[in-house]
Amino acid sequence: MSKTSMQSYFYPIGVTGLFAMISLVTGASGFVGGHVAEELCRRGDRVVVVARRTSDLSAVRHLPIEVRYADLGDLDALKAAAKGVDQVFHCAGAVKYVVPYKYMYETNVAGTEKVVLAAAEAGARRIIYASSQAVNAPEGPMSPESLRRSAPSMKDKYSRSKTEAEGVFFTRCAEKGIEGVALRPGVIYGPRDFTASYLWFEMIDKGNVFVIDGGDARFPLIYIGDLLKAFIAASETKGIGGRAYYLDGPDEVTLKKVWDLVSAELGKEPKYQKVSYRDAMSAAWASELKCALGRYKKEAELSKFVVRLFGEDHPKVSFENARMDLGFVPRVTVEEGMKETGAWYRALKKAG
Repeated sequence: MSKTSMQSYFYPIGVTGLFAMISLVTGASGFVGGHVAEELCRRGDRVVVVARRTSDLSAVRHLPIEVRYADLGDLDALKAAAKGVDQVFHCAGAVKYVVPYKYMYETNVAGTEKVVLAAAEAGARRIIYASSQAVNAPEGPMSPESLRRSAPSMKDKYSRSKTEAEGVFFTRCAEKGIEGVALRPGVIYGPRDFTASYLWFEMIDKGNVFVIDGGDARFPLIYIGDLLKAFIAASETKGIGGRAYYLDGPDEVTLKKVWDLVSAELGKEPKYQKVSYRDAMSAAWASELKCALGRYKKEAELSKFVVRLFGEDHPKVSFENARMDLGFVPRVTVEEGMKETGAWYRALKKAG
């Protein structure tokens, strides 16, 4: 193990923080992980952030955190980074739809396994894992073997990798005596989200908007503030090791509704290009083929995963188990959430 992988730098913490829970967060340079780190600081935890040396940590540099450098592929560096922590919030992962599966496997599956092994050596007692509704499995005590069996038949690489990752996560947690809890949100949005939210506002800004078959298909959408409450509850609730929880927002949401709300926030008249599901899927096939022929050097402009997400109707999942065990009740309506996100987007544009 190289010396550089063990280096860290510190921000001041208060005296009471010296005796607080020590929480490790992976993926803090990203949307969810950054917000989780911020929320844990607000709770009073001593927060350790694990990041690569190339990571942009500008969103969390103002926080009273310790940064330890490690890559998800380097088990020794992760073990060094995890020393002394009490619990882990594993939010790092690859959200890509058109890449070789080897990349998704190494990041989402093998990376998750290494995080659990590092946490076990450190003596951490609980890991909260940021999973996804893309996982095709029931809630409750998990059967990792059934997850592994179903994953290869899944329609896209992202869903397959997250499903396999859950199987590995619960298997290793059980072997190491760690309480593992997986949270399965739908599409997450809110300020500092450059994956979906920013693109929605930018597309309306540029007038480059399409809907599939009228845009009336439902899809799961949850505001980051509601998701954070679930993370905190999952870290504090006893007796829930080995469980996974579906999470969703309070509203029925369609892509057309999102476009309408974003347009209102930007003061624009919504103009939609209507595309049939068949044509959208054909375009996605062509886009993915072009990406593959180019050796994945550029992102595909459209993926089959995105077409399925916004073009197929996804009935609202039940989050009753999360309500009963975690007290989870989503309160931020899509109207309120888009207003907050719109304020962030406008401030970002104004700042240049």
